[in-house]
Amino acid sequence: MNDIRVAVVGAGFISSNRHLPAWRKAGAQVQVVGVSDVNREAAGKVARQFGVPRVYSDAAEMIACERPEVVDICTPPRTHARIACAAIERGAHVLIEKPMATTVPDCDAIIEAARRRGVQVCVGHSGLFYSPFLRARRLLETGKIGSFRGMRVVISTPTNYMTSNADHWAHKLPGGAIGETGPHAVYMSLAFIKEVESVTVDGAKLLPEYPWSRFDDYRINLVGREGISSISVNYATNQWMVWVEVAGSTGTIQLDLHGRSVTQIRRPQLKTFDIGMSVLGQARQLAWGAVRTGIGLIRERRVSTHDRLISAYVRSLRDGKPPPVTAEEGREAVKVMNMIAEKIQEKQEVRRVASA
Repeated sequence: MNDIRVAVVGAGFISSNRHLPAWRKAGAQVQVVGVSDVNREAAGKVARQFGVPRVYSDAAEMIACERPEVVDICTPPRTHARIACAAIERGAHVLIEKPMATTVPDCDAIIEAARRRGVQVCVGHSGLFYSPFLRARRLLETGKIGSFRGMRVVISTPTNYMTSNADHWAHKLPGGAIGETGPHAVYMSLAFIKEVESVTVDGAKLLPEYPWSRFDDYRINLVGREGISSISVNYATNQWMVWVEVAGSTGTIQLDLHGRSVTQIRRPQLKTFDIGMSVLGQARQLAWGAVRTGIGLIRERRVSTHDRLISAYVRSLRDGKPPPVTAEEGREAVKVMNMIAEKIQEKQEVRRVASA
């Protein structure tokens, strides 16, 4: 494959702040030839910002006219399967922002269409490309903390991002707003626990002034073949936060994904000296990580997760290799999110009956 012509569907936040900047950095042989959005004015604004030559209000028209090698889908999840299958039938590879779709049958339809047409599907599980997360996987793979024993994911999304907005599309997803945030926690968990066998969910309604939001605080346990992932997702603060903790048989890794820090902890003995040395080691790691992150920001060399994802996707297309996140991985995350949504529905039904 020589030049890669890319058409982007959707001109919202994820397109203009993540995908289009990443395509711009992907190399001179990558050209974004068109952007479409049902809001043509929004599409025009984004096109001018990124120097995209043509604007459309209809994705099908753009795909037919531009004949892109890649269609990048940055629209609400309920539209993903329809747009992806239409692009695939035109012979285009597709990059789909997470979640891949809202149902497993929709994922299967995308997978089958891609298999039939011989094209590649990549899913935008961008959180896998945080530098601390990549490092944590390497540390575990090389035995630096022993064998995997379990993990924890903590996510905080500010109330004003989705919860306080009654018209936000996320409230219409299976399970509500957790359908927008939850896939990040799920696909990061699947990187370690592989396959989820059962799910438990607890939810608390902390902000009654926003009745359209199912719950504002979630506790989710994913029981997998190789361990358990405990997930906390909170929408009741003004904080952005993504923390991950991976426990191994001989050590633990703590990750602050937004802060780009990795801390290894070893504490086999509850002796004062050993604990003190462990704390000093943590402090040293945090200090050095802060210096590296600060220098990177000052020099404006910070690379986004979407930069890494899209760069890896471009290499896979050129080399004829599998994408960095396969459609099958996307399908598994959707399957687990549907399990979570079913548990949330059960919780809501119990609450409805109890209050009747």
